[in-house]
Amino acid sequence: MSDIKWIKLSTNMHDDEKMKLVDAMPERDTIHYLWIRLLIQAGKTNDNGLIYLNENIPYTDEMLSTIFSRPLASIRLALKVLSDFQMIEIAENNVIRIVNWERHQNVEGMDRVREQNRKRVQNHREKKKQLGAVAKKLKNIAVPKVKNIALKL
Repeated sequence: MSDIKWIKLSTNMHDDEKMKLVDAMPERDTIHYLWIRLLIQAGKTNDNGLIYLNENIPYTDEMLSTIFSRPLASIRLALKVLSDFQMIEIAENNVIRIVNWERHQNVEGMDRVREQNRKRVQNHREKKKQLGAVAKKLKNIAVPKVKNIALKL
């Protein structure tokens, strides 16, 4: 989709009950890390909170382990915890979705950026069309030929 390179994080996200429960777990750092990385991946995919490599290839546990440089067992545990806490959903086709994505992405801001990009492209195309018309007119103008004039100094 578009080139939006940001997500919205709340400064009080760790005050959430689910995050406090994660804090009581032995692998809390990995779970927190994976949560943030999944939010970032969803931002990169920019498809309403869905996370996949491309539309035909969902991420596997092994792929996430490699991409995030974490042990496979830790990734599986973190995905299970996040899924159990209903922070993510994993579909039958293994596509991961961030639940309540709109809490983590400024949807209005994204819509504004999309509209600005649409207008920018429209203006660019219009200018290109106008320049093409001007160039065509200039090409058809007959330029009088000037004979070589020798200047005496």
